[in-house]
Amino acid sequence: MHIRKGKQLHNPFHLTQIFKITLLGIVVLSFIFAINQFKLSSYFPVKTVRVYGINRVDQREVQELLLPLVNRGFFTINVEYIRDRLMQMPWVSTLSVRRIWPDRVEVDVVEKNAVARWNQAILLSENGELFSPKQETYPSNLPTLIGPEGQQITMLQYFNQINRLLVPLHAKISSLELTPYFTWKLTLNNGIALQVGHKDILTRLDHFVKVYPKIVGNRASDIEYVDLRYPNGMAVRWKA
Repeated sequence: MHIRKGKQLHNPFHLTQIFKITLLGIVVLSFIFAINQFKLSSYFPVKTVRVYGINRVDQREVQELLLPLVNRGFFTINVEYIRDRLMQMPWVSTLSVRRIWPDRVEVDVVEKNAVARWNQAILLSENGELFSPKQETYPSNLPTLIGPEGQQITMLQYFNQINRLLVPLHAKISSLELTPYFTWKLTLNNGIALQVGHKDILTRLDHFVKVYPKIVGNRASDIEYVDLRYPNGMAVRWKA
């Protein structure tokens, strides 16, 4: 017995009809989806949007961002998309966005805490993050950290440690510099400038704090600078 295998022939007209029907189905489904979205927006509109925790973040900018997104209705709000957009704002550290039935959206914002100006140009947060918000939102009287690129974490650690050492003097750092030769210089908020060198930084500063009452006392304004680079002592240059 011989079995002859024949070739299956595709009817071009039949394929065209299938394509048209499929395309029509997609169009109809898209139309139905659009109508449902419109109905959801109309039946369940968002009436209240509350934003908490904003201080440095531009409120008007937040409002302009949120309005088009929440006008889509309670069930169609993309919470993750709103969060991603708000996280792009320079002052925002973390945030949460939630829908509250039946018509409210709440946004809780945690802003970055700027602890210093970095190289006079941008801000440094308490977590060591560099960020560049609008100049008019910069906090006033921030200390300055000046150093090589990529050294902000190291400098922030020394900044915090030195400030803790200075507590007995009721003084803080107003300027801290790490030079290209990795020597340290700092200026206190009482005007005293300190040359510290490149090693035993904290030990030398601790010694300075201990002898401060006897050497400086209440004459801080009369000092031009103090040189702590000596292994067993220090030099004080007084103003003329």
